[in-house]
Amino acid sequence: MKFEKPFTIEIDPTYTQRFENDEPGCAYGKITMGYGEDWESFYMSPQVWNIEDYVKQWKLAWKHLENHDTSVFVANIQLNPLLELYVIYKINNTIYINNFLFTGTQYKKLVGKTPFTIQRSLECIPKPPKDFFSKNYDADRWIIKIIS
Repeated sequence: MKFEKPFTIEIDPTYTQRFENDEPGCAYGKITMGYGEDWESFYMSPQVWNIEDYVKQWKLAWKHLENHDTSVFVANIQLNPLLELYVIYKINNTIYINNFLFTGTQYKKLVGKTPFTIQRSLECIPKPPKDFFSKNYDADRWIIKIIS
């Protein structure tokens, strides 16, 4: 699958600012679209997954998208519970990516009692909110055209 603009999700090696409350072993991820002009950084907690687990999940998410209309990048998972996702919806030749945060009851409703593993992440893709594909959401999501 090729896109009209480059799109990457990766560990951000240039993000050196660390905050006082950062956990030992944490990292920062980075999503980039285009040629560096459109990007977003996110915190990755080591509480549940190690950094290699996040990277494995991203690779699995890309592979899953080849044969499915939905997928998800896990950005952060914590014990309290907290789950940050970049959910991917593929409609015709367009991919829509939006960031969602699930805590407390929302987390339990999405994930349930089963441990949240790399493989299980693909079973926990939320349905898009009502009117998600309308113009009202354009500022809050990434839109990528598929060219092949």
